[in-house]
Amino acid sequence: GVFVAIGRTPDTAPLKGKLNMNEKGYIEANEKMETSVPGVFVCGDVRQGSIAQISTAVGDGAIAGTEASKYVLILNAKNK
Repeated sequence: GVFVAIGRTPDTAPLKGKLNMNEKGYIEANEKMETSVPGVFVCGDVRQGSIAQISTAVGDGAIAGTEASKYVLILNAKNK
């Protein structure tokens, strides 16, 4: 995993053009923390709509981790 401390500005420049972002550089994701790229999940302060609180980042992380695990299990099942 990658954990980025951003302050008030998301440090997402290396991902520009690779993931959908809003005009301020926050990464767009759905309620499952899925981004515009299959298999890439986002959580915490870099996610659009986050309130930039530790408690929100922890909750997002739990969701992203759960959904990423499901994604890997499904991917593995398809490849067998």
